[in-house]
Order: sequence, then structure tokens, then C-alpha cells
Amino acid sequence: MEVSEKLGLDQFEVLLKAKPALMVYFFQEKCGVCTGLFPKVQEMVSMEFPEMELLVLDAHQNRELAAQLRMMAVPGILVYFEGKEFLRANGLVTLGELKAKISRFYGLMFG
Repeated sequence: MEVSEKLGLDQFEVLLKAKPALMVYFFQEKCGVCTGLFPKVQEMVSMEFPEMELLVLDAHQNRELAAQLRMMAVPGILVYFEGKEFLRANGLVTLGELKAKISRFYGLMFG
């Protein structure tokens, strides 16, 4: 789900409680890595982790939330399981790395 408006911490926490598995993807329009990586992350989530919700947030528009979550670089990826932070990646990250780190716990939850 791509959120086009500003998302506050309270709204984020409600969403976090409602979703058993959530990946948050912070990006900026002018970030080449962000725009290049996103379609691959989106495909990986839909193919490999169909029970995981993908939340896409513009880091500039949501800079207050990004700061509260200590997400200071883009692309920024946060993965939550049952409301608890499981994985944090700032800047360059490989799909293989992401998939490997998420797969085991995801399999335990949804396998």
C-alpha cells in the first residue's frame, strides 16, 4: 500500500498492530537507488512473502515519522513481525540479503 499523504506515528502504530507482517519502504523521488530497487522489492514481497503488507512512504513527506523510527537514509527498509521490529536496512541492500533474513521467520509464522 502506498500512502500518498503524511502518516503520523499514531496511525503507523495502528497499522503495525493490524498487520502480522509489515515491510516499510522509505524512498525519495530523486533517489536512483530507491526507484531502481523498489520494483524488485515489490515483486519479491508479492512472490515470496504474500502475507506481508508492503507500506511505501515518501521519506521527505514523512520525515517526522522517519525520524521517530530512526530511519535516516534512503532507501530505508523496516520489517516488522507481530508489531516488533525484525529487520532494518538503510541505504544499499541486496535482494538476496533481504530474502534470506526474512524467509526463516516468515516461514515460521506463515509456513
